[in-house]
Amino acid sequence: MTWFLVYLASLGLVIWAVVDLARRPPLALPPGRKVLWIIGMVAGWFFFGLVGSIVAIVYLLGPRKRLNASRY
Repeated sequence: MTWFLVYLASLGLVIWAVVDLARRPPLALPPGRKVLWIIGMVAGWFFFGLVGSIVAIVYLLGPRKRLNASRY
């Protein structure tokens, strides 16, 4: 039961990060990076479980903060 809650929480984190990234304008990130982040999060979660949530955490703590600071 505990693992189910962990995976459910990680799915929520991945969904949050993907929605946040998808709503950013195309020029907010270098060409191709937006797609790579989304693929990394979704494929990481589907194929490797918690790896997708680790990618989402890296996005939320890194590029997202810079994007928010630059008003994208």
